[in-house]
Amino acid sequence: MKRHLLPVLLTALLIGTVAQAQQLEGVYAGAELYNTPFNGMQISYLAFYLRKDKTFSDKLDATDWQTHKSGTYSVNDGVLQLVFANGEDSKKYRLSKNGNLESTAGIKHTLHKLQRVDRIPEGYYQMKSADYSGGMGTGTPGVFSSASKGLYFDGKGHFSLDGSRLVSIGGDAAGGTVAGKFEKNKPPTGGTYQLTNGEIVLQYNNGTVSRHSFFYSPPKEEDLVLLDGVFYFKEEPENTTTSASARSSHTPASSATSSTDISATASLLEKLRQRYGGIAIDKIVRLKEVATISPNLEAVTLTDISNQKMRIEIRQGGKLLLVKMMDKNSGWQWQNGAIHSMAPDDLTEMRLSLYQGVLGLHQKLNTFFMNGTVSSKQGDYMVTFSVNDKQVVYLVGGDYSMKGNAYSITGKPNISVYKKFIQTEGISFPSVTESSDGSHTITVTTTAVVINPVIQDTEWAQP
Repeated sequence: MKRHLLPVLLTALLIGTVAQAQQLEGVYAGAELYNTPFNGMQISYLAFYLRKDKTFSDKLDATDWQTHKSGTYSVNDGVLQLVFANGEDSKKYRLSKNGNLESTAGIKHTLHKLQRVDRIPEGYYQMKSADYSGGMGTGTPGVFSSASKGLYFDGKGHFSLDGSRLVSIGGDAAGGTVAGKFEKNKPPTGGTYQLTNGEIVLQYNNGTVSRHSFFYSPPKEEDLVLLDGVFYFKEEPENTTTSASARSSHTPASSATSSTDISATASLLEKLRQRYGGIAIDKIVRLKEVATISPNLEAVTLTDISNQKMRIEIRQGGKLLLVKMMDKNSGWQWQNGAIHSMAPDDLTEMRLSLYQGVLGLHQKLNTFFMNGTVSSKQGDYMVTFSVNDKQVVYLVGGDYSMKGNAYSITGKPNISVYKKFIQTEGISFPSVTESSDGSHTITVTTTAVVINPVIQDTEWAQP
């Protein structure tokens, strides 16, 4: 191609893109990774309905979602700008050739254009949420609640629902399963559905009818359904036991027991070590973990226990988005080509991760655990200890299963729940971790764990 033709072609492409932009209409949705000042990386799910009249709505759960106005948008030089009526910071996205929207600031993310459909293939889709109140630093018991809801479509016009709810007070379960394993068309959690022009009408077997906004993204894109603006990702349903109604129980605080006896913590630590790998855990010197972060991010974590080094890399579609590196008491962060010293709270968060999960049971890392306080309630245990005045909690089942961890940097805790443990070289690691700061939940699925890999100096270097 002759060089003098390039500006002409680029101008033509730009004009074509802008012309297309004037006809923007539809729902765009995606996930934005961002940093919080107290709990590190979190995910915010975004969905916008854009109209030809240059207005948009981010309230797809409203009954008037088709006419509700959250703000206005403009398109200049192929860049879409969303201006919110409530004064919220505006957002900018560049129109891509495939019709999606690409972020222009912060950690790169994509808003995919979703489809209005008149049928949906057979599949199971699940939504998860979490919330936290009280707890560390508030003088009141910490209450953590999590919920999930599943949608099953048989591809032939029938649906069924399932769901679960857990309420934990001070780390002890005070709730239970609401529905459990889904059953096709079991009243009142099933029925028939109709899809028309961006909406789904659910007609339950008990006669109830409800109408919701509904959009779809196929497997080669986001593989989800958007119901009332809520993301339901496609996955395999869990084999849980069906329960027709919620189980609820409450145990007075007086029934709980606690102990600072080192023999109690030592005994609990040994039980955990036996269950999750024993002396094999102590043989870990270096660790490499590869994972996916819902919906479309990849993460690689390198850990060197002896040298107290840790590195986290986040990619999207193979492109590097973010690097965080801890080296003993210092650290740096790379993002969008710029390198900065790591914020103190982010550095503390990375350091605390050494004392949680399976690594926290390591002989070289479990001293803080040994000096902790054990409380028991309804047969489960909670171990609380401090690492340089920052609180860390282990949630342990009565069968000595590792249920999760919590920690606090500024008073509000981050809670991680561990699921589906898999064994690597005699050590059991959780393959699924669900983390929440009380406002947002991210799901991290570990795809590979390498124990004591050879890590070259270049792998610790700045990009």
